[in-house]
Amino acid sequence: MERQTDCDAAQERILEGLEAASHLEGCSACRGFALVQRTLDRRLTEALPPSVLSPEFRSALRKRIRREPHRLWPDLLPDLIHLGSCGAATVVCAVTLPFPAMSILGIGAAVTAVTYALQALSRSLLEDMGDAGL
Repeated sequence: MERQTDCDAAQERILEGLEAASHLEGCSACRGFALVQRTLDRRLTEALPPSVLSPEFRSALRKRIRREPHRLWPDLLPDLIHLGSCGAATVVCAVTLPFPAMSILGIGAAVTAVTYALQALSRSLLEDMGDAGL
């Protein structure tokens, strides 16, 4: 099982264009895999010549980037709303509940941190699902 794990890791490195020379020295299966990948790469390079961009491409791209709206605010909005609402709720609880204010503020900060971490994890998972086309 460990040998297969080593081979999987070596093949992943080969596919990423990284070196796996030490593994290839002792593994004929991975040497064959590497040879097939190099042959495929060479054939694709020969069959598909690199694209030639027009001289105007860079300037047109820069103009298009400048025209695109800057989206910093919408990306930060859920985080700001979460932190603001948790902070406001914590302060209201500290003022109105018959418990020590410092305890409530500490608990509020802990709950805010945990829920923020859950929100960030959820967002990351949803973005990964979107990138994967699910």
